[in-house]
Amino acid sequence: MLLSIPSMFPRADRVHVVRDNETETWRSDFSERKAEVPQLLLVEQQVPGSQILPHFHAIDQFQVFVDGSGRLGHHAVEPIAIHYTNSYTGYGPIVAGENGFSYYVMRPGFDVQGSHYLHVPEARAKMKPGGKRFILAEGIKVATLADLKQLNAPAVERVIGVDKPDDPEAGVFADIVRLGPSVAYTGADPATGNGQVFMVLQGSIVHNGNEMGLRASIAITREESAVSFTAGRDGAQLMALQYPRRA
Repeated sequence: MLLSIPSMFPRADRVHVVRDNETETWRSDFSERKAEVPQLLLVEQQVPGSQILPHFHAIDQFQVFVDGSGRLGHHAVEPIAIHYTNSYTGYGPIVAGENGFSYYVMRPGFDVQGSHYLHVPEARAKMKPGGKRFILAEGIKVATLADLKQLNAPAVERVIGVDKPDDPEAGVFADIVRLGPSVAYTGADPATGNGQVFMVLQGSIVHNGNEMGLRASIAITREESAVSFTAGRDGAQLMALQYPRRA
């Protein structure tokens, strides 16, 4: 499956979420809420000082912090930052700063179980032992268009990576890719992981004849061919995320 999403800015029909055990948020869904479909959504935590309490999910995920500022656990976070967690790895609270906090959540499939809050005994009992992993890549800068125009070959920086083939999370990575105008790029073989997401951070890309601008995304499942595209006329910067290979 390949999803081509022309924009992942807040949707006009975003969902206002209010739960008893956490702050109110606004959720923009960019994919179907079905188990076999890659999940991509934007969470806007607009209330300063608000918290999403510590919890875990039963599925691997990336979070990409893009606007505002806040805290993840005891750690201050400012955009752009990429946070990876294994399934059954607890994290949080997520605390919004004075200007709120917005972040994308990306998963290889829809999270059918939802959040398991650690302060709820029945939920905490569902956490499986072992296999915990939490990786945070910070200080990711967005290049200017002038800088991108100087590039004549892809410049790739790996900010998260697990390369050992016998590691349980083998295949997981997060790359920052910078391309000059009209420079071509082909992603990694999806079979080395469990699906991928590409999101434009600056400029634009052209994929299958369609130009895709800021915060456009492509999500693929592992049985797809490697994604190829070219940068637009001003170049492009994007992130490439891959979930770990699982048995």
